[in-house]
Amino acid sequence: MKAWSYLRRAVAESCAPARNWRWMLASLGIGAGFGLIAGLQRLGNEPARVSPEVATVAVRAAVTFFAVAWLAAVAIRFIRLWRA
Repeated sequence: MKAWSYLRRAVAESCAPARNWRWMLASLGIGAGFGLIAGLQRLGNEPARVSPEVATVAVRAAVTFFAVAWLAAVAIRFIRLWRA
């Protein structure tokens, strides 16, 4: 097999929803991140709040980490397929 076919197979396996645990981790990370940010911004007895700028940064960070995790999973699957 050629490298492109291995890469296609690795991408297809990494996108399968039944095996894609990163979706769950990303959603938990976003929720935990918002909770952490809201808790850190708490001032005295005022209610916790998240400004639009903070929410934007948190979502960008979550998407970036998700993309990095997905690319790492594809790379690992590709290397395993190529060596086998």
